[in-house]
Amino acid sequence: PILSAMSFLKPNYGKIRKELLAMMDAPEWDDGSYAPVLIRLAWHSSATYDKADNTGGSKYGTMRFWPEASDPDNAGLHLARAILEPIKMRHPRISHADLWVLAAYAAIEHT
Repeated sequence: PILSAMSFLKPNYGKIRKELLAMMDAPEWDDGSYAPVLIRLAWHSSATYDKADNTGGSKYGTMRFWPEASDPDNAGLHLARAILEPIKMRHPRISHADLWVLAAYAAIEHT
């Protein structure tokens, strides 16, 4: 079959999900799994949405930047973002926001 040019631009979500599931167990991490911190990352990235000025939320992964990254409620989430960065580097077509949410789905699936 002929593949459309657009199909080459899309992230391979299935492959990324498998990578996320494979890295979820981490004996050196807090409770032996990255799952809780990845779920927290997705929750906080979504919960930062501010209706008053239409900022925050998962859109664009803005939690990577000040002021969201420095919000006290997001303390420690730089570690979760760092955990996911190697996957982001291997899969540059996935947005940070989509990766964070997919990681939470994989974390829930893993637990």
